[in-house]
Amino acid sequence: MSSKLIHMSRTSQDELSTIAARLEKELWRAEMVGKNSRGSGSGEAMMLNFEKLYFRNGSYATLSVLLTDFGGLQTADIVGSGGGEGIFNISWGANSEFADDAADILRGMGFQKE
Repeated sequence: MSSKLIHMSRTSQDELSTIAARLEKELWRAEMVGKNSRGSGSGEAMMLNFEKLYFRNGSYATLSVLLTDFGGLQTADIVGSGGGEGIFNISWGANSEFADDAADILRGMGFQKE
């Protein structure tokens, strides 16, 4: 199975819940299937999981986004995977496109690729 990994960061600005809400709202035709957060006085982490049906190959791609906020720095680790079908598990770029869509939304919020 192929996947795409993107690392992004910015200085702390919004709550992680605000970032998560924007991703959920703007990821076109994607469904959030999981959200979990952990935090303490020194920082916070939130894991988001999405899935999306790609009609061009008739399969689902998944997107995992790990958001962290520690010491004035927010990071986003984005992993698009799945989206393949058949014996060769060919995704036709579905997983990469899904990860890029999330990165574009975060870029609009001031995140930059590392």
